[in-house]
Amino acid sequence: MNYKNIKTSINKQLLEIYINRPDKMNAINPETSMELKHIFEQFKSNDNLKVAILSGSGEKAFSAGNDLKHIRSDSDPKVPFGGITSDYICYKPIIAAVNGFALGGGLELALSCDILIASDKSTFGFPEPKVGLFAGAGGAAKLAKLIPQKLALSLLLTGKLINSIEANNIGLISEIVPAKDILKRAREIANEILKCSPLAISATKQIIYNEYPTDHDPGNIEKVYSEVIKLRNSNHFNIGKKAFANKEDPIWD
Repeated sequence: MNYKNIKTSINKQLLEIYINRPDKMNAINPETSMELKHIFEQFKSNDNLKVAILSGSGEKAFSAGNDLKHIRSDSDPKVPFGGITSDYICYKPIIAAVNGFALGGGLELALSCDILIASDKSTFGFPEPKVGLFAGAGGAAKLAKLIPQKLALSLLLTGKLINSIEANNIGLISEIVPAKDILKRAREIANEILKCSPLAISATKQIIYNEYPTDHDPGNIEKVYSEVIKLRNSNHFNIGKKAFANKEDPIWD
């Protein structure tokens, strides 16, 4: 597929994806959503790719959200907003590197990633109510799970914007990074993940997102989580233990 609205690059096991509409603050139209869905499906199915970074081209915006200037038509691709805000299950890690504005659907897309780092010049918010919309691409539900309900309601009902420090204080983001270092830090995190067992990473993601019950018998965990079965049936523990004993980096099969 030839992409018009996104850019991609691959470095060994790391996939980098950039929303590439800087003249429109990386606003997302249906075609962009289709391209994002396609590349993330490729990421999911390619066994050689283990981690993805999602960011926006330019210095002003990760994504300003839904492209309100787009005139909807019956020919628009019928895909989830941003490609992964719904109907997308992938147990490989995705890092959002927010550089600038992450508003509305742009913030919903960032919240669909596993780790969210932001530059010190970033701005966050759900301004949808001010144009007669709401955070309907999963933003309202995800935000209410991520931060205290009253704080979520304060953001969602007022449409107010907050900066990186405020976002970090309420637990909306993972960490703040100087703007010039945002991609460098995202790649550092990706490389830290790549040192880990990919099967252990997948099992962890599945447990986190499917809310493992605290009263569940740990001995029966394989009955609940398919990714845990894959890990338990692998040789990864022996590989990791041997590498640790020999003070060397493990080579995962």
